[in-house]
Parts: sequence; C-alpha cells; structure tokens
Amino acid sequence: MKFAIEQGKEVLPRLPVIPGYNDSAEDAAGFVRRLREVGAGRVQLLPFHQFGENKYHMLGKEYAFAQAKALHPEDLQDFRQVFLANGMVAFF
Repeated sequence: MKFAIEQGKEVLPRLPVIPGYNDSAEDAAGFVRRLREVGAGRVQLLPFHQFGENKYHMLGKEYAFAQAKALHPEDLQDFRQVFLANGMVAFF
C-alpha cells in the first residue's frame, strides 16, 4: 500500500497536542520520526482546548479532560521547536 504522499497527493497532518498525554519533547521527537517515515514535511499543531466539554455534558458523559488546562500557541513553542530543529515545518 502506498501512502497518499507517495501517490503525489498533498497531505497535511494535523496533530492535536493534549497536556499530559502527548505534549512532551519526547512525544514531539516521536511524531517527527513517524511523519518523516510517511514522507510528511509539514504538520499543523492543534493546541488542546475545552470547546467540546459541553457536548459531553449534554450527552451525559464524563469529560476526562475537565481539569486539563487549555493550551495556546505560546505554550507549545518548545514542542514546535523540535519539529523545526528537524527540518519540518510546524505551524498553528
């Protein structure tokens, strides 16, 4: 099976960054390795936010990230720097 990138299709990976789950420098380095393996040269970083919390409440479901703080681009500059240092375009 060929990846879309190998088929000449432009693909933009979008990476949600969630505090305490995948927001470490080690996580970023792992993402860089994997994205390189599939031929990606850029990635859009999506800082975690609480916008969906109310939907969980309306569905009567527990929202596991209720205590997690929202992230902003300025919170992810070190995370982003890992991508940039490895020659990958990373933006918000």
